[in-house]
Amino acid sequence: MKNMSFVNKIKSLFETNVMFRQIIANNKDIRFLSPVQTAELQKVLLKMMKDLHFVCEKYSLTYFLGGGSCLGAVRHKGFIPWDDDMDVIMPREDYNKLPELLNKEFPDKYFYEEIRINKKYDANFMKIRLKGSVCREIFESDPQNAGIFIDINPLENVYSNAVFRKIHGYTCELLLLICSCVRLKSNAPKIKPYITDEKQLGVIDRKLKIAKLFAFFPLRKWLLITEKRLSACKDKNSAFVSIPTGRKHYFGELQPRNTFSKVVLTDFEDTKFYIMNGYRSYLTGLFGEDYMTLPPENERERHAVTALQFPKEK
Repeated sequence: MKNMSFVNKIKSLFETNVMFRQIIANNKDIRFLSPVQTAELQKVLLKMMKDLHFVCEKYSLTYFLGGGSCLGAVRHKGFIPWDDDMDVIMPREDYNKLPELLNKEFPDKYFYEEIRINKKYDANFMKIRLKGSVCREIFESDPQNAGIFIDINPLENVYSNAVFRKIHGYTCELLLLICSCVRLKSNAPKIKPYITDEKQLGVIDRKLKIAKLFAFFPLRKWLLITEKRLSACKDKNSAFVSIPTGRKHYFGELQPRNTFSKVVLTDFEDTKFYIMNGYRSYLTGLFGEDYMTLPPENERERHAVTALQFPKEK
C-alpha cells in the first residue's frame, strides 16, 4: 500500500528525524553504541525474545517479528549486524493479554510499560523491559526504570469500507500527531540548544503551536483517547489491518489481512522465531523493493543512548 499524498504532505511539515540527528551530533552525552556494545546487547535481546516466544507458545498468543527484526530474519537469518533493538507485532487481542501472562511466567525478570497501566509512560505501543539493566534513550518518560527493552506494536483491525477506513486512518494520524506535539512541549527546552538548522527550529515551533491548541487535555488523556481510537475497529475478518504506531503509521503500514494470516517459523541466530506469511509485502512497504540489498553505511539506522548497563550474570 502506498501512503496517501495528502498525509505525506502534512507529515513533512512535522518530520523530526533530522532534528534528532542534530541533537545526537551536538550533545556529547548522547552516543551510538560501539560494535562490541551492539553485539552484547543483541545477546541480551535474543534471550529476552526467547522468553517472549516461550510465553506466546504456551498461551497460544500470536506474534510476528516486525521492522528491522523481521528484515534481519529474512536477510541475515538473525540480527542485522548493526541493529540494536528488537521489534515485535501482535494482534490487538493478544497484545492486551501479554503483560499479565509474561508477569505470570517471569514475575521477577521483566516489567512492562503500557499506557493503560503506567501513568508515566508516553507512547501508544508497549515496551517489555529487563530488570537489572539500563538502556536509556533520549527523553525517556521514566529514566529511572529504563531497562533494555523489546518494542511491541499492536496490529489493528482496519475497516473494509473505504470511507470508514479513511476516516479511521485520518483521525488516528491526527491523534498521534497531537500526542507527538504535546509530548514535545515538555522536551523543547532541552532540544532547542542543540538545533542549528532554521528549518528544524520551524518544525519545533509548528509542533509547539499545535501543542498549545490542544493543551486543554494533559498528554496522558490524549494518549488514552488515541489508544481507544487506534483499536476502534473490532472486525476480526476485515479486509485490511495496520500498525498505526509503526514507523510509517496508519496508511504507510496498511496491509491486506492475508499478509498476517499465518505465522511462519524462521531461523533467527541460534533459534527460530515467527514472521508473517506475507513478509515480502510487509518488508517492501517498509523498506522498498530492494530490501534484500544492504544500505550504504551512512543510511544504516541506529539508536542513540545516554546510558547502557547490562544485567549481572547469575
